Amino acid sequence: MRTFMLTFLFVAFTGAVADDSQFSSQEELGKWFTYYYLESGPDRVGAAIRYMSESGALEEANALPGIFGFLSGFFTSNPNEVKKITSELEDLPDNHFSVVLLGFWYANLPNSQTEVYQYLDSRKNLEDQLSYLRTGKPMALHEIPLEQGPWVLDALWGEFFATGRSKPVERIAEALPWIEVKGDIDRLLVGGAAKWSLSSNAYQHERVKEILVSLSKRNPNNQQLAQVLSQAAQYEVEKANN
Repeated sequence: MRTFMLTFLFVAFTGAVADDSQFSSQEELGKWFTYYYLESGPDRVGAAIRYMSESGALEEANALPGIFGFLSGFFTSNPNEVKKITSELEDLPDNHFSVVLLGFWYANLPNSQTEVYQYLDSRKNLEDQLSYLRTGKPMALHEIPLEQGPWVLDALWGEFFATGRSKPVERIAEALPWIEVKGDIDRLLVGGAAKWSLSSNAYQHERVKEILVSLSKRNPNNQQLAQVLSQAAQYEVEKANN
């Protein structure tokens, strides 16, 4: 069981990075990404994605949902930046640029479908990789069924890191009851990943804890949510004692 978003930026980048990346280390990029919603601006987003491309992070399949989730949240908050970012990054290899297009798709902007399809029409490799987008319409990340797997949680965390909004956190919390589901391994795995990631992020992000406390007040009988907050508090105690 895993929720990959908490660690991928610190472990996935192993290759050489171009000097113009604007990031001096893996740790710097990881911190920038994870706490973007607190103080960062849009000026480094393109450079961050290029850093990920040049370092090999975009070859890591498990990292991709968190990245396009981040971009979806960024594009939703900054729709005027879409053209700038896509133009800046369209020279990336097709399998890397596809992450940008997925972020645009899940931003669910009025022009998401039209613009993404134009790229698919003009670049065969993109068409091959993202042909499944032809069978549906853009949707917000919180509309994706959680049953599709832990990757949905990763994408939602990416959206949170970009925006600090409550909706992705609350959506993840909807999977907590699945921990008690009998005979459904898929839901059990998603529920367990949700609980672990919520506890870990509530410990690391005051904003997540604030969202979960508010949610708990509205759902006082939710024992799984109470356990998440208890575990986050335990992490704080352990840190203080070390």
